[in-house]
Amino acid sequence: MNELREAITSDEVDVGQAELLYRDGVYYLHVTVTREFDVPEPNTADTVVGVDINERNIALTALDRETMRTEGTLVLDYGRVKQERQRCHTITKRCQEHGKMSIHHRLGDKEERFTEWVLHRLSRTVVEFAEQFPNPLIVFEDMEGIRDEIKYGAYMNRRLHKLPFHKFEEFVSYKAMWREIPTDTVDAYYNSQTCSCCGERGYRHQGRFKCHNSECAVVQDHADRNASVNIAWREMAKLDGTKSNYRTHKTQPQVRLVRLSGSGRVSRPTSSRLIAEQGVLAHG
Repeated sequence: MNELREAITSDEVDVGQAELLYRDGVYYLHVTVTREFDVPEPNTADTVVGVDINERNIALTALDRETMRTEGTLVLDYGRVKQERQRCHTITKRCQEHGKMSIHHRLGDKEERFTEWVLHRLSRTVVEFAEQFPNPLIVFEDMEGIRDEIKYGAYMNRRLHKLPFHKFEEFVSYKAMWREIPTDTVDAYYNSQTCSCCGERGYRHQGRFKCHNSECAVVQDHADRNASVNIAWREMAKLDGTKSNYRTHKTQPQVRLVRLSGSGRVSRPTSSRLIAEQGVLAHG
């Protein structure tokens, strides 16, 4: 609402068509606005925010480009999307077996609306997390071509191919553009299997990353945070034209796991900004 108020009163924004919708007992106002953006180049960033998205969590880690210090980490649990999609798939399969395709179409629409609602909230949180740091840059993994290499059998292929990577990146990108925050992508290979402290290979086990290098200062770390740090490292190496930027960390901020509360039918869900602020913690 604050953004809409600012848009209406600003000379830099053109307000277009407005549409009032009523759905499931809640009114929604859709307003089209147009403005010009002055998004800085990625190489001017002071803070790099790596974004790792997997089947259940989205991990964000902010690295200071000058000191290479980890400034904050936030892990967002969006497992409800996976659960809803699995539920809809099970019901759809049973409907197809009994020839009731009308239910299948209604379920598909409901699943799509729910997924988009969750992704909009997650994408706002990502941008508001990045805004807390000086001159940020948001970085994703380049997933182009990765899906073609996923061959784990029919069950796992269906689960992994339905992950909303591209749509989530689109939502974050246009929200970041509105705040004049640049975005970029880096190589996705081995981010989850590489130690973000020393660059050696390791492995994930029950949500933890374990480094094979016994001399590494951080032998274990939160697996999703480790991957998001690797994304940020790779972006800094890309911007600085170096082979790698790995550097030992003796301390890391505490990882805060946040689950989205509320739904599209409640009047006051937890604000995205409040969620984002929970990821910026003092070093231990």
